[in-house]
Amino acid sequence: MNELNDSQNEKRFEDLLIILLKYKRIIFINVIIVTLAAVIVSLILPNKYTAQASFISPKKKSGLFGDIAGFSSTISNISKVLGGRLGTVTEDAYNYLVILQSRTAALKVIDKFNLREVYKIDNKRPIEDILDELDNNVKFNVEDEGNIVISVTDRSPQRAADIANYYVEILNEMSINLAIKEAKNNREFIEKRFFELQDTIKFLEDSLKKFSKNYNVLEIQEQVKGAITVAAQLKAEVELAKIERDLLKNNLGESHPLVVQSELKLKELNKRLGAMKFGEDQNLKSSINFFIPFEKIPETGVLYLRLMRDYEIQNKLLEFIYPIYEQAKIEEQKNIPVVVVVDQAIPPEKKSSPKRTLIVVASFLLSLFFSIAYVLVKNSFDEMKNDENRYQKIKTGILDHFKLKGKKKS
Repeated sequence: MNELNDSQNEKRFEDLLIILLKYKRIIFINVIIVTLAAVIVSLILPNKYTAQASFISPKKKSGLFGDIAGFSSTISNISKVLGGRLGTVTEDAYNYLVILQSRTAALKVIDKFNLREVYKIDNKRPIEDILDELDNNVKFNVEDEGNIVISVTDRSPQRAADIANYYVEILNEMSINLAIKEAKNNREFIEKRFFELQDTIKFLEDSLKKFSKNYNVLEIQEQVKGAITVAAQLKAEVELAKIERDLLKNNLGESHPLVVQSELKLKELNKRLGAMKFGEDQNLKSSINFFIPFEKIPETGVLYLRLMRDYEIQNKLLEFIYPIYEQAKIEEQKNIPVVVVVDQAIPPEKKSSPKRTLIVVASFLLSLFFSIAYVLVKNSFDEMKNDENRYQKIKTGILDHFKLKGKKKS
């Protein structure tokens, strides 16, 4: 059985060799024509060069609240949660890719380098054609090391390098503008609260002065003073917790876990403040040796107590808000590049395309393959035509098939 199979295989190989020798002229001419055409086309194709620029984001971060003593750890880390939305630099390369691949960035490149003329795109054709051509010539890749590589292909080595470097400039410009916009929103939010505090303190100062003059109040019991101090500190914490919650809501939305956490913290502080008002907070009682609940203080003393308490609270808040406000103003004025260039693009000396050798070899192999396939089909068809009975049978079967198909449609 194996000998029979070997014999059949040898016969098939001999038949194939005979067919190839029989049609060697056709195969040779086809291969030569296609290969020569490939050589000519590869020589006509213009050289293209690819320039690359590489960058990373700075590791050192500076947030709006990172260096302000007394502010909660939640707010201190809010910039990290927001990925740079409060003026810091994000480590997530996705944010950079969004900017680099944006239509705004592409239009800036098209305008600066007059790419409609470079790509020879007629003025009647839409801008989308230029955008598509630019997209075909620009690639953005995130490497395993974390850096982003901008690759630009162009007929001009210098222009390829200039476009790659310009993309980095665009990224810095747009990132800075977005960061400044976010910083401005935060500055306006804090500024409003800062001015409100100043007005409140001024009003309380006038009220205390008027109260002291009317009632000749120069001194208050030491235990009431202690209560005022503790209450002021606690109330300041409540107000700071409100600011923290509002900032988180503005930036993260009401359903975010950090917002829920800040709401719970605020409720707990309000509970402690209410307990202090009626002398129910054991922690506060133990923190001072003589604690009088506010509700037990005489009416005149209560009025004075409230004014002093509010005054102390507003001053405590001002101590926290003022440095934050100043830092917010600094963040708004920052104009520092958000990325660090690892490798600036330089004009490449070696072309990236066309791969002329690859084009010629591929054309030669493909033309050889299709030429052999063609002569095999041609030889099979010629043999079939010589066998009249077989030819007529196949011809009749094909005609009957189409006739039957036609009748079904009608």
